[in-house]
Amino acid sequence: MKLSTLALFVFVATVGFAQRIEVDGITFADSDSKPCLPVREVASLLNWPVGWDSKTETVLLKGQPVDMKRVVWMLDSTTAIPVEDLKHFGAAVGWDPATQTSTVHEAGIELVVRVRPKRAEVNIADQKLRAWQGDRLVMETNVSTGRSGYRTPTGEFSAVRKARMHYSSLYNNSPMPWSVQIRGHIFIHGYSSVPSYPASHGCIRVPLKGRNPAKWFWEWIDIGTPVSVVYRSADSN
Repeated sequence: MKLSTLALFVFVATVGFAQRIEVDGITFADSDSKPCLPVREVASLLNWPVGWDSKTETVLLKGQPVDMKRVVWMLDSTTAIPVEDLKHFGAAVGWDPATQTSTVHEAGIELVVRVRPKRAEVNIADQKLRAWQGDRLVMETNVSTGRSGYRTPTGEFSAVRKARMHYSSLYNNSPMPWSVQIRGHIFIHGYSSVPSYPASHGCIRVPLKGRNPAKWFWEWIDIGTPVSVVYRSADSN
């Protein structure tokens, strides 16, 4: 299922003559923590036309090109734009560092973009990694956890250390790109082979192919972000 087709948790109210809309933004660990939003969502909320210029491979908002060097590609191949860039399309954009909130005013609409806490979950039962910011599901990918004899431990952990490249001290200095340590020798990291069943020595393998979910997760997650490792079958939901 594409993230863009998932239900978004949006609060809408009428305040005076303005329509107030609150949404959860997406932030990245190495950025200035100001939020992004999916381009098509922005267009829908602000009633802006959106398009694609196939010749230049550029997203268009209100008929004007988006700076593609600043967009974020989501794992479903849609794009997200920094909220502050909406000022280039005529909107009034403000940022409150105290509340970690961006506010966009455009044609009687007040769009409030909140920076809310992050969390991630690895489900051993369906071999999936999912991550949320506030109520927004920001990513979902297949993973491969520990095989028999090397079971990935379940429990409540957090991201304690990150490395663009980590080398295993247990298994012949094996390279582990885009590593996020959650406990001892247990890492969430990129790997070239990610079958649909448990196959690792205990770590959580994440694909490097396509939009590179391993890199995307590494860039998104903050040190201290809670990570739950669970075994939750579909029947238990």
